[in-house]
Amino acid sequence: MTANAATVAVITREHDVTADLVVAELHRREVPVFRFDLSGFPEGLTQRVRLTGRDPRWHGSIRDVHRRLELTDLRAVWLRKPSGFAPHPAMTATERQWAAAEARAGLGGLLTSLSGARWINHPHANAAAEDKPHQLRAAVACGLPVPDTLLTNDPEAAREFCAEHRETGVIHKPLRGGPGTEDGRHVALWARPVTPELVTDGVARTTHLFQERVPCAYPVRLTVVDDRMFAVRLDPPEHGRAVDWRAHPSESLRYTPVEVPAGVADATRGMLNHFGLRFAAADLIVTPEGRWVFHGDLNPNGQWGWIAAHTGLPIARAIADALTEEAA
Repeated sequence: MTANAATVAVITREHDVTADLVVAELHRREVPVFRFDLSGFPEGLTQRVRLTGRDPRWHGSIRDVHRRLELTDLRAVWLRKPSGFAPHPAMTATERQWAAAEARAGLGGLLTSLSGARWINHPHANAAAEDKPHQLRAAVACGLPVPDTLLTNDPEAAREFCAEHRETGVIHKPLRGGPGTEDGRHVALWARPVTPELVTDGVARTTHLFQERVPCAYPVRLTVVDDRMFAVRLDPPEHGRAVDWRAHPSESLRYTPVEVPAGVADATRGMLNHFGLRFAAADLIVTPEGRWVFHGDLNPNGQWGWIAAHTGLPIARAIADALTEEAA
């Protein structure tokens, strides 16, 4: 079966209930969808494209066992959460590493070079937006309040920073999430309070991020799709409140949609425009005085299905609108 003109490509893993919400909405609108995962390449996914000297566009198709996507039919691409490439298991480890790198450059490079397709988000934009130092600098430039922040691998500098902010406190947080383990699992690292006495010489082994602890009345998860803002107040259980709300099970939180102040909305849009993003999920805190503060937690591919499930917010419809460029 060949995908029709104006097809939306959805690149994500096979089991992705959040992607299912948007795909269902696109199907409801009778929009053709070509969904695939990078793990299908090369065994279950075939690339056959050509570039001539007369036309600067690639022509050809990507197909799986059921469907074929002609590149000229591609309307938009939603880069959700794909798995990695999966070279043939008969290859040696060295061969598999090489084949995966070639696939990233070949199929991945083809996708990123396609002209005319709308992306949510383009991989280059996602990559630029993932670095917290860049996020924090962009936030300040766009007018979002951020806490005093130290990046260092100098234990003495970390102790001095903690001592300087002893009255308000300091938190330590990872720059890239938690590490992987030898058996392939992922370890979650949450933001946590730190004092000068807790800073060890182990800080010298890599870069660490320390921030002044800002008084928090409640955290907010802000999901942005183009100009549309979906902000939700998250209230953890009263007992054992953690510094990082993500340390609590999602079912233990209370969810309340809230309005975004105009200045915060404008600054957030400015930050997304700076990175070339059409979608992102940002975590902010609201102080007891009502000031919204950004700590450098902008995820260009953040999860939102759980937010929609608890609140009924029409995030899936907003993403479908953005992929088809329908008015809100």
